[in-house]
Amino acid sequence: MKVTFLVLAVFVSFSAFAQINQQIVMNRIIVGSNAMKLVDANMLNIPFKYRQIAESVGLMSMGCTGTHIGNGLVVSAGHCFDAAKVAKYRTSCDGIQVFWNVRDGRQPSAVSNCRQVLVLELNNQKDYALFRVDNPPRASVKIRTQGRPALGTRVTIFSHPFKSPLTWSGTCDIGRALTYGLNVNAIHHSCDTNPGSSGAAIVDAVSLEVVGIHDGGVQKGLSGANYGTYIDWTYIPAVLRRLGFL
Repeated sequence: MKVTFLVLAVFVSFSAFAQINQQIVMNRIIVGSNAMKLVDANMLNIPFKYRQIAESVGLMSMGCTGTHIGNGLVVSAGHCFDAAKVAKYRTSCDGIQVFWNVRDGRQPSAVSNCRQVLVLELNNQKDYALFRVDNPPRASVKIRTQGRPALGTRVTIFSHPFKSPLTWSGTCDIGRALTYGLNVNAIHHSCDTNPGSSGAAIVDAVSLEVVGIHDGGVQKGLSGANYGTYIDWTYIPAVLRRLGFL
């Protein structure tokens, strides 16, 4: 499928974007045929029930994806920041911006500045971040902080691969892909992703709740699988409770 990417230079200075983290570049997985679809300006080419999700997803200035869960709080991947193997709290994120509602044929509706990373972690089991921004979008996605979805649960992902306008990966099932060497505690899925999809929310396609954070993918021969971090496997719920968010 041939797509034309919106030229972000029209509204974002070149200095706003850092080079994509090398780890993100390695995580390029299309499982089977490419199901990724650019979301049009008015979101007419995606199911109506997903439009609230689409309006909650932002393009991060370093080339990752973030999702607003309400009150100016955004989830993404730890490797998009200066994460460490042990969880870190309340760290600086000066200079990082998030551009909201970047869709095919339209400019962003708003730009947020990252004010503080509330918690982040990156190790062989977890890869996530929760941060606070100013000027957040009105739309948000509910986050599931207790219990994880069962195998076979249908999920969906919206992201900004290659810093492109918002892209929909369609839907896929949570599976078990241990043959690819993925951690048993990770969320395994087959929704198509590309560099820049890192940090995208993995959303239950029925309840429309964030259940995980997409981190990357692995390839073995002509096949492969994507993986992420379950929300209930992170310190995000504990931080949200301390903030009075839950």
